[in-house]
Amino acid sequence: MSAATNRATGAPGGRLADVYRAKPLPAGRQRSLAGRYAWPFQFLALAALAWAFLGWLNETWLFVGDNPIWLNRYTEYAIILGFGIWRITAEQNPYTKKRLIVLVSVVSVIWWLIPWLFPFFEPYVGYPGAQPAFPDLHRPGTISFFVVLAAVLLFGRRVICGWGCPCVGIRETVGFVFRRNTLRGSWAWRLRHSKWAFFALYLAAGALLMFPPNAWSASYLGIFGLIIVLPYFASMLLSPLMGNRGYCRYLCPYGATFGILNRVGFYHLDFDGDSCNDCGVCDQVCDMGIPVLGLGREKGRIDVADCMGCGRCVSECARGSLAFHDVRSVLSPAVVRNRGRLRAWASGRLPTARPQAWAFAGMLALSLAASWWFSGAIGGENELPTLLSSASLCLAH
Repeated sequence: MSAATNRATGAPGGRLADVYRAKPLPAGRQRSLAGRYAWPFQFLALAALAWAFLGWLNETWLFVGDNPIWLNRYTEYAIILGFGIWRITAEQNPYTKKRLIVLVSVVSVIWWLIPWLFPFFEPYVGYPGAQPAFPDLHRPGTISFFVVLAAVLLFGRRVICGWGCPCVGIRETVGFVFRRNTLRGSWAWRLRHSKWAFFALYLAAGALLMFPPNAWSASYLGIFGLIIVLPYFASMLLSPLMGNRGYCRYLCPYGATFGILNRVGFYHLDFDGDSCNDCGVCDQVCDMGIPVLGLGREKGRIDVADCMGCGRCVSECARGSLAFHDVRSVLSPAVVRNRGRLRAWASGRLPTARPQAWAFAGMLALSLAASWWFSGAIGGENELPTLLSSASLCLAH
């Protein structure tokens, strides 16, 4: 299949797409192009994914022990931290290395330590049933839900899917060894529309949360929860067959929600067709199976709902033909966030790099301190609605 035919059909194109085969790599060396890892390491990764599933299963149904940290819902985050340290050490791409540092840190502090050590409830709109505990950004109506939507509108779904989501975290750290099995081609790309069925179910669930619960709505929300959680873990265990991003590509209703804001917001990837040499590396490094080259040649940019903003295609484009575009590009159009700038930032050569790193570390420390205070100040589940009602922040019971 020629490059021209690939561009017409939406299939991955370029010279590399025709010749690239995953090469054997040691566990201590990882790069943007998918490698082939020894079977013992693949078995270890698959066992870790199964362990994460067992942790959720134990807390939900099995009830073995007194909800131990090594066998509950937080087990997944502990696994992300353990494998994340290895991934950060082994990663060769400097931009991806920095992104992994942020991703693993956010999962460890925001998603694990705060709700485990210093849990507190957050304001909400509607009738969520159980009191939402921070961070409950996937539940429509919470403060964190609206904050994330606003951030995605400005910067794209990369702010959560690329830099702060535990669902992505376990696939980027543990599931990384299965990247070479990513489904590619025109049929795999067309299959992405399956996620909109899950989005429709999520939309219905969000609408029901805005009204007082009844027996029917409670049943629907319970079934919806299983429809989301079981495919989530099943896709992990199927990573050797479909790659590490099967859930993100085909099943995730939250990613679909953020993807809509990808399209209507400021985010997309700019494509410079004049400098591009059609090498196809952008297609090969994309775990979402996006035909980056074909879309760039066709539209002059990549503005699909599926782009998670991981930056592999941008940071690996040797010709600098791809660049991030978000609200910052509108405010500072002279700044082009292509390979050169991303790698300069990741290597600390930009003057803003160190202050941003310290600001990020300070934000995590402040989040822990604030959570410790909130957890002590708001003790019981019934206290928060009373406090919020007096402050006019709780719009329903």
